[in-house]
This record gives sequence, structure tokens and C-alpha cells, in this order.
Amino acid sequence: MGETGAIDDIVHRHARAIVSMDIAQIMNDLEPRAMAKLQQQVGGGTAIRINDYELLGSRPDGEDWLYEVRYIGPQSFNVQARWSQVGADWKVVDADIIERE
Repeated sequence: MGETGAIDDIVHRHARAIVSMDIAQIMNDLEPRAMAKLQQQVGGGTAIRINDYELLGSRPDGEDWLYEVRYIGPQSFNVQARWSQVGADWKVVDADIIERE
């Protein structure tokens, strides 16, 4: 499997963790600054119900990868996340909600 496939698997694992509210995995995947930024954008520490996700696209950006994921629920939204290699792991180092329903 190439690098893109490995990162795709990590992004899918992260999105599944969000759907299932696997807090330990979510925190492991997000750098603290990215986590704080997303929490602020979704309304503080309030939990949002998410039923499913859809990977909309990805592209390389230098050494990083940008992924757009749609989280589906009563209040659906799209997130663009910057994944960077931090040590041996791929982590979200920046993220923005770019579209809301």
C-alpha cells in the first residue's frame, strides 16, 4: 500500500472514532491546537451527534495532506483537516469547518 492509502486508512479510522465518540482515539489523532480550534468552531465543548461520515477528497500540500470530510447528523458539516507527520504518526495539526448545513 502506498503512502496515500496508509493516510486514507488513518483518516477513515479518525472519522469512525468521531462517529463512535472514541475520545481516546480522537485525542490521539488531534494536536492540541487543532482540537481547541475545532471545539471553538462547533460551539465549545458541546457534543454534537454525528451518525456517519463521507470522505470527500484529499490532496497533497507540501509534506502534508489536506482531507475534506463531511460529518453527517442533525447538523451536518464539512471539515478540512491538515494531516502532518508528527514523529512516526500522522496527526491533524490544523482543521476548519468549511461548510455547515
